Amino acid sequence: MRKLTIFILMLFVITLASCQATDREIVYSDDAPFVLEMASDTLKILQFTDLHLTYGIDANDRKTLQCIETLVKSDTFDLVVITGDLWLSIAGTGLFSRFIRFMESLETPWTFVFGNHETDHYDYVDYLNRIPDDTEYLLFKVGPELEEGGVGNFRITFTKAGLPFYDLFFFDSHTERAEYTEAEGEYDYIHASQVAWYEGHATMDTVDSVAFMHIPLRQFIDPVDYVGTFNEDKVYAQGVDTGLFTAMVAIDKTKGVFVGHDHLNDFYVMVEGICLAYGRITGYNAYGNLERGGRIVEIDASGVMSTSVLLESEVQE
Repeated sequence: MRKLTIFILMLFVITLASCQATDREIVYSDDAPFVLEMASDTLKILQFTDLHLTYGIDANDRKTLQCIETLVKSDTFDLVVITGDLWLSIAGTGLFSRFIRFMESLETPWTFVFGNHETDHYDYVDYLNRIPDDTEYLLFKVGPELEEGGVGNFRITFTKAGLPFYDLFFFDSHTERAEYTEAEGEYDYIHASQVAWYEGHATMDTVDSVAFMHIPLRQFIDPVDYVGTFNEDKVYAQGVDTGLFTAMVAIDKTKGVFVGHDHLNDFYVMVEGICLAYGRITGYNAYGNLERGGRIVEIDASGVMSTSVLLESEVQE
């Protein structure tokens, strides 16, 4: 009887998800950053990743949402960032609508980037059409139209006493590729237009920054002296290095790159002065046996960045 009830409810969710808006065109946005005043002298960011919401009504999805709520309420965060794979479901668009309402109820600024699984059953536009015009806490932009740039390349500038303090870059790292070589791997990558977009802004920045995306850069491969957990058989990185990391090193403004994608990894490693870090797996319907949690990114009053994993059990103790 319980399985039948879940099946019926799932059919209902799928039916709701199938009611798509008629507008099938992606409307690209302006390129201005969101500007947000910090709550204190220290900038506090909480990263979640790979929620893999599947049904929205089962025990694992409920545990995922509870984990998010518990960690968000454990401190005063300036921003919550979800680095992709929010859902893995034929009911994805319906789950997105429900998830927006859930995140808004936490009354904390939040944002996200798309992962490689959101488009398993739907197109970007199907999700974009689900974002209400009246969200109070969601900071997300489609971003400017870039050649092969995807959806969701945008920035957030945090200010202190009205002056710029720190910048955040968000990138669409795309999804799987139909054709690839074994040496490259199956995943897409940050394209040249996105690198140029980053360079155009970062070279003009007066403050430092961090960046968020779903699929790791190739500089995550074969880490040396890493801190944390590396339990995957390898780093499932972007298929091609198109120069984003090189640009970050040359411009010397971006101090950290935070990703998801590989559920059994949560390590960080310093490469040429840049912290390359995985978030901690959050979703209970996702593969892997690591305890669920998130990653904290802090920038202190002097602009020094630090990061650590925050586990659900640590908050509940």
